[in-house]
Amino acid sequence: MILRSLNLLPILLLCSSALPQDGEVTSDDDTTFDLFDISGITRKTLGAKQFRGQDTDNPAYRFIRFDHLPSVSAPVLKQMLQQIQNNEGFVFVASMRQDRGSRGTLIALDGANGQRQFEIVSNGRANTLDLVYWVDGSQNVVSFEDVDLSDSQWKNITLHVHGENANLFVGCSLIDSFILDEPFYEHLQAEGNRMFVAKGSIRENHFRGLLQNVRFLFDTSVDDVLRNKGCEVTKPGKRQLDFG
Repeated sequence: MILRSLNLLPILLLCSSALPQDGEVTSDDDTTFDLFDISGITRKTLGAKQFRGQDTDNPAYRFIRFDHLPSVSAPVLKQMLQQIQNNEGFVFVASMRQDRGSRGTLIALDGANGQRQFEIVSNGRANTLDLVYWVDGSQNVVSFEDVDLSDSQWKNITLHVHGENANLFVGCSLIDSFILDEPFYEHLQAEGNRMFVAKGSIRENHFRGLLQNVRFLFDTSVDDVLRNKGCEVTKPGKRQLDFG
């Protein structure tokens, strides 16, 4: 019995080394990154309250203790940022019911020195969705106007960034398109950095409201994403049905 136990020891050690350590979250799917899943956010997360959202198959959360929010698992963050660079962009989707007139961060990437590198902010005070990024210490802001997101109603957003183009859809309607000064995502690094859902750079910028299905998508077209949301997609610029 002792010899058999010793023979099994290398196998057990090999199996244990393949398991995630210290609650580490990993991802086998490199096309869909659910920010709640890869951050390890559940109904048991301190400061997160689970609600029934627009999509009854998935949880919605309201966050009330932002100092306890977990960040995206480091290995998955590296994997996701690599996908962003390989795909020369991303599709970001989220369902949200934002408190009326509030300003809140949907997603943010913080550097090791605390300097924010990238964030997506719904600014109810200015009625904009802001894509904010830093290159060589200089802040750049792309503001999509007249988005009507901060009205305490459920809204579905789809932000498509590819190359130097950025397009925002609310529901099935194309809100606006911009040409970026440069492809900022090429500068995003995972080493020593952390990504958070809903956590603002200051208290006033934390997201207030419900969030659901916050995801980065890859290897899919924005038209397919909209179709999966029930949109009738015809020709570019003709997406008029609004289910958001």
